[in-house]
Amino acid sequence: MAKRTEIENYAISRKIVRLMREGFPQDQATAIAFRMFKDGELPIPRQPKQKRQTRRQRMDAYMKRMKSKNLRRRR
Repeated sequence: MAKRTEIENYAISRKIVRLMREGFPQDQATAIAFRMFKDGELPIPRQPKQKRQTRRQRMDAYMKRMKSKNLRRRR
């Protein structure tokens, strides 16, 4: 049997967490998630999510937007 990709493992683990938050015990949540994967019911994202920007990157982007906004107002 072919091995699962990293993104498939990620989708399965996120589904397990979601099911546990809904109140299923861990064993049952795991069984449900793997059955959903096997039956093709589990949505697999095409690309892994982008990692969140660092605080510095967010601040730099914010300052850049504010500068351009202020320049447009002065015209």
